[in-house]
Amino acid sequence: MSAVSAVTAPSPRLLTLLRDALLPILLVAEVIFFGLAAPDFLSASNLANVVINSADLALLAAGMTLVVLLAGIDVSVGPMLGVVAWVGASLFVAGLPPLLVVLASVLLGGLLGAVNAGLIVGGRISPIIATLGTAAVFKTVLFVLWNSTDVFAGPVVPVLGPARAGGFPLVGVVVLVVFGIFAYVLRHRVFGRRLFAIGNDAEGARLLGVPVGRTSFVAYVLVGALVGIAALIYVGRVGVVQATAGQELTLPAIAAVVVGGTSILGGEGGVLRTLGGLVFIALLQNGVVLMGVPPLWNGVLVGLAVALAVAFDVLTRRTLDKRIGARK
Repeated sequence: MSAVSAVTAPSPRLLTLLRDALLPILLVAEVIFFGLAAPDFLSASNLANVVINSADLALLAAGMTLVVLLAGIDVSVGPMLGVVAWVGASLFVAGLPPLLVVLASVLLGGLLGAVNAGLIVGGRISPIIATLGTAAVFKTVLFVLWNSTDVFAGPVVPVLGPARAGGFPLVGVVVLVVFGIFAYVLRHRVFGRRLFAIGNDAEGARLLGVPVGRTSFVAYVLVGALVGIAALIYVGRVGVVQATAGQELTLPAIAAVVVGGTSILGGEGGVLRTLGGLVFIALLQNGVVLMGVPPLWNGVLVGLAVALAVAFDVLTRRTLDKRIGARK
């Protein structure tokens, strides 16, 4: 039996190669398929629209990457965005200077992120349970603030709206800068190394002197701060804040992270992988619309992508762990 298992079980190297090559293969297949099925898919104007329509999602996914690396998660980012979008749009309509609106939104997002951090770090509540609870609270808060009155607002500042320079959306530059900063932090700064250490083995990291609680707290606050910026991008893109604002973004944000290759079990991945996953999800949603498929199927396809990515991740990690354990 062991001889058969040794022959049939994939080697760790093969699994690693397959995992690293899977997303590029899927991206190429996706581009070819939609490029043939929808003639406008590869046009410059459509690709620019994809950038504009996915910029808020991109920042949510960047923040989500930080907490998933910790072996955590934040399922409140969509409803949180709705609350911050309502407050930011309302302040902008009331005449507050744009830069103060940006600052207020980032601070409010960071504060709401700190609420999640307090429950998870201080209250020792499971991240999924804590953020499910705050998601329900944020939805209720937005509904009360909304009070049957939509808030209409344009871009708070041009760089957070649909403005373009040389045909390229300025908001795309914001996304690239954010991802570049966090890619650098994760690779070269102590905070980034601590995230990986905690995600791999939180107790072991604590014994080595890593401030697990403080690092986790900061990560969830950073998620909230990125939600604050994403909320203003959302306002600039949609132009109105309603009672359900942002709620459709939570699942795609998680999908971008796990499809990109950041392990849902923590300790492995990064924002550049998330950027690849984001491109896949954004093009998938856009291609489906161009083909005339009802938008309802977007959720089905994204959910399926999440399920398959998580299943593959868990299978790969367990197989590699078993091989490493067997060698010991």
